[in-house]
Amino acid sequence: MKYFVKSFGCRLNQYYADYFCNAVLYSGHELTGSLADAEVVAIASCVVTHRAERDLRRYVSHSKRTNPSARVVVFGCYPKIKEPKGVIASGEIGDVLKELNLKDPIVLKQPIYRIRANVRIQEGCNFRCSYCIVPMVRGLSRSRPLEEIMGEIENLVSSGTVEIVLTGIQTGQWGREWGLMLSDLIIRIHNRFPHLRIRLSSISPIHITKEIIDLLKQRIILPHLHLPLQHGSSRILKLMKRPYKLQYYIDLVEKLHLAVPDIAIGSDIIVGYPEETDIDFEESLKVIESLPFAYLHIFEFSARPYTYAGTLKPLPQDVVKQRKWRLLEVARDRKGRFLENYIGRNVDAVIESLEGCFFHATTDNYIKLLVAAKYDLTPGRVYRFEILKREDYCLKARPLI
Repeated sequence: MKYFVKSFGCRLNQYYADYFCNAVLYSGHELTGSLADAEVVAIASCVVTHRAERDLRRYVSHSKRTNPSARVVVFGCYPKIKEPKGVIASGEIGDVLKELNLKDPIVLKQPIYRIRANVRIQEGCNFRCSYCIVPMVRGLSRSRPLEEIMGEIENLVSSGTVEIVLTGIQTGQWGREWGLMLSDLIIRIHNRFPHLRIRLSSISPIHITKEIIDLLKQRIILPHLHLPLQHGSSRILKLMKRPYKLQYYIDLVEKLHLAVPDIAIGSDIIVGYPEETDIDFEESLKVIESLPFAYLHIFEFSARPYTYAGTLKPLPQDVVKQRKWRLLEVARDRKGRFLENYIGRNVDAVIESLEGCFFHATTDNYIKLLVAAKYDLTPGRVYRFEILKREDYCLKARPLI
């Protein structure tokens, strides 16, 4: 039987898409890259924003139009708040595997969805941010057992994986049940797999400990962090019930740049929170402009069911759009400045794919490279490159081989 797998949303969803792919192969079936050719279409779903829900519904409709005879399966967050019609659906991937009579692989056997493999280390969130539905659909924080994580990484390394991304909802809460910290896990991984590149997915600022900073300085963790700020106004951060104060975040970013000068720090920013005034926005914009971000993800506030902020009166859409465009200008400027700083420099990067005339690669500090396909390069391998010039929001490079 042929399966087509699609993922929406976060890295954890990417992990579960990979997990589903492993289950398909483990059960003796086939994966296809063609939606029209599939007998089963499986979709990892997201509900973190209204747009994510809309995109899922549209994709389900598109799948049915493109391939009316295929069975459509939706798993992940969406079925936990709504019951999609005309599809097989469950919030738990294990239930979907049973429904399809697929063997549960327990751990990833090989990377399929991404060459830089995501490794799930944790689930759930203990925070209660006023706008966020994630704790409702993902539950409380719970760590994945160390032995399971190490077994999965052993499989990935054996299959040729050179880089992993430690992934969860609140990655930094790993190990709290056993009196351990995320840094303990990373040290154990590094000691057992000393040549493996280790990257962290999105992580709360409050989980960046002295130990994590030391591991970044030693290059045991790759020099890239995604630290969601969400807003640059102290008042709005408090109303959002974020678990840190603005000055703490500012000090942390400065500390990280002093410790690791070439680190890339990215962030999420929400614009148009219902209680955001003009003064709040201007304060936020000023703070964001002052921080050395490598990139920014700008999101319009999205009212979510079962959240406090979802009950508030929304701001006028024209106000939200205007503020969003101003933030997007800052985001483009920050990204451009960060990339320009690397022209003429030599960097290490892993080849992720060959698409058309270019290899696509990712550097240690998360810069996306374009490399001419004329070179003899292998996806999944790390090479040294010279940065030649900027191409929009990528950098063109040539291998030093």
